[in-house]
Amino acid sequence: MRLVALLLVFQTLEAAAQYKIREGGEEGVLKSSSIIVPYAFSTETLGVGVGVGISYGPKGESYYYSTAYATDNGSSFFVLGGNNLRLPRIDRLHLRPWLSVGHYTRMRVYVDGNPGFPDERAGSNESSKDNYREEDANDIIADFEFRYTLPWGHYRDTAVHTYITQNGILKENPSGAESWNPLKSGQSSILFEPYYRKQFTDVEGKETLFLKLGYKHDNRDFIPNPHRGYLLKTSISHDPDWLADSRRWTSLDGEVDGFLPLPETSWIRQQTLALSAWTAYSPTYNVDSDSEDNGSPPYFTGPTLGGFWRMRGYPAYRFHDKAAIYYSAEYRLMPAWQPFGKIDLLDPLKIRWWQVVGLVEAGRVAPSWDLETLHSDMKYDYGIGLRGMFYASVGRLDFVVSDEGFAFSAMLGQTF
Repeated sequence: MRLVALLLVFQTLEAAAQYKIREGGEEGVLKSSSIIVPYAFSTETLGVGVGVGISYGPKGESYYYSTAYATDNGSSFFVLGGNNLRLPRIDRLHLRPWLSVGHYTRMRVYVDGNPGFPDERAGSNESSKDNYREEDANDIIADFEFRYTLPWGHYRDTAVHTYITQNGILKENPSGAESWNPLKSGQSSILFEPYYRKQFTDVEGKETLFLKLGYKHDNRDFIPNPHRGYLLKTSISHDPDWLADSRRWTSLDGEVDGFLPLPETSWIRQQTLALSAWTAYSPTYNVDSDSEDNGSPPYFTGPTLGGFWRMRGYPAYRFHDKAAIYYSAEYRLMPAWQPFGKIDLLDPLKIRWWQVVGLVEAGRVAPSWDLETLHSDMKYDYGIGLRGMFYASVGRLDFVVSDEGFAFSAMLGQTF
């Protein structure tokens, strides 16, 4: 059994956009001046650990966060970041920074080098779950996403949208799902993201500095918890090989998410069918080459599956290859019964609603982007989730089972 339990580690929200929430009956925009959350966890590679997460939101649409933990096997981690930080003099330009440093005494990576599997490509769809390397390693990440909101749709006149909610459910002023035309509905953004990462041990170092350029059209009605609408994303990532321990590579990816409202009843406040499809392809990757300089993206980016966001029943970056495809379906049910407001101990969390989620995922990596290959011998997992809205943020707990074990994770934000 695999247990992954990082309780409310303040990870940046991949789907975040510029918005504020004004709750009916309350004055001002919902925001948390500060939140401090201690947590504990246990994993197969990290052991037992304890940490603390801190979030500070001086404005309704932006916040800062930090977390640090240490474990009983000598591993440690620290991150400092922010979300939707407004840059001076350019109202439509926002920044999402992330800086982290980690030391891991048993970093598990599914890459070639395990002497027990000399004739197998680690991380491939057919690879053994035991084909990995465990290293005493240091890991440094610097990630800066710049987002420029185009003056179209619901963001034509403003860079920050304001929702009107009642008990955490959208009542007025949706940010999309009113037209298929991106010039009339939703948010359109240009994304530019420089990303640096270096992993090194006593014997080797690997690093990448890649640039990502993307376009995103977010036509969902309520970004924190979509009930209707769709999301389209596409991007290209490229490492020009500017560093001593890097290599040149390119990767393309695209995603489409859709949200279908289902009927309400006397005991269901809201129910939604959420669907997602994603694919990625690396045209530079020569899978037949044994050279280090084979044009493949690092195992943690590009066509990769496994971890908190895609194929959650498998370890992080369990699968990676030249191409990947992924599908997910979630049934999100929000009961009318709300017991948390009657529990004094939970009152400081301001739990607006809670959800029960049934989920299923399917995905595959392959040495070529071929539809027949990508849809044969696919990997599957399934599980159940619990979600809740705390102040203006959504937290989630996922319990997911695959043919390689069981995973439990706790994060901020809906998966899509």
